[in-house]
Amino acid sequence: MRLAEVRGHDRVRGVLARALERDRLPPALLLDGPDGVGKKTLALAVAQATLCEAAPAAEPCGSCHACRTVAAAIRPDHLQELRQEADRHPDEDVWRNFRLHPDLVLAEGWWLTKGGRPRSEPEIRVDQVRDLVAEIAGAPFEARRRVFVIDDAHTMNDQAQNALLKSLEEPAPRSHVILVSSAVAGLRATIRSRCQRLRFGPLPRAVIAESLVAERGLGTEDARLQAALAGGSLGTALTREPGGELALREQVLVLLEGAAGNDPLARMEAAEELEQAEDPVELLGILRSLLRDLVALRAGAGAPALLNPDLADRLAPLASGPLGERALALAAQADEARAALRGFASKLMTFDRLVGALAGD
Repeated sequence: MRLAEVRGHDRVRGVLARALERDRLPPALLLDGPDGVGKKTLALAVAQATLCEAAPAAEPCGSCHACRTVAAAIRPDHLQELRQEADRHPDEDVWRNFRLHPDLVLAEGWWLTKGGRPRSEPEIRVDQVRDLVAEIAGAPFEARRRVFVIDDAHTMNDQAQNALLKSLEEPAPRSHVILVSSAVAGLRATIRSRCQRLRFGPLPRAVIAESLVAERGLGTEDARLQAALAGGSLGTALTREPGGELALREQVLVLLEGAAGNDPLARMEAAEELEQAEDPVELLGILRSLLRDLVALRAGAGAPALLNPDLADRLAPLASGPLGERALALAAQADEARAALRGFASKLMTFDRLVGALAGD
């Protein structure tokens, strides 16, 4: 995986490429941004470049033994095999520390409890991090340096974060820790302050649409529509069921159309229905796209400028009414709700407050 192959994020890729070329990669990085925009992909590309036998260089060569080893290890099918094997050992924390190369470890959270029961949110356990800390302090086995990527780092429990802190306070000379997070508020300030933080934004719709055409074989118009509904997340666009986003968008639009007339009981029922969404964060992204369109219509934009141009006729009456007046503030509240859910807030309470705000309470 080359850095140049990661879609979007030109500024961040440039910063990392220069650091690699100059052999000045920081001991601790925090890649911060929305889900599905390429943070982990770029972290693994940086890891491959760091381990490459041609290093220091801005890109991995792709042909040396280290590059071939990493490239084989990060294939989606291989990573899925590692996850399935780990799930057979839910009581042994370190099984979710995946060794992709003698000097590269990818740590992911557990979706199972120690007893093997499903969890609603992943958790990176303290013994996983203690295992990483011991390795971070060690010398490389094969490469010039070692790299440790911690995905969804905000899911480290309190003990795990405490365990990692010492490694960040006293970095090992030839080890690099890359934290990947979509909810950095879940990380302690002492951890954030000891990392060089690189922020990722949502991907442009054009980038997502091009990827959908290339990887899913969608037609241009279908790709544009799905890209508009993805909320800047290529991961969301590539993994959602075809047509599923349209049903979800219809559910959200019906909520907007009836928001003002709902009595307290109806609002409670609406919040409970939203709570049952398979992906509440995606739902909130769709809500934000519709609210953004209300703002655009109110400012005089035409249908081609909308994220949901096919809904222009249904959105126009909402834009001209009280909901349109508050659409900008409501979009900000939708963003706050997304952040709250990533930080493990109560889904029902979050949606209850949001439905009340849509109704003008």
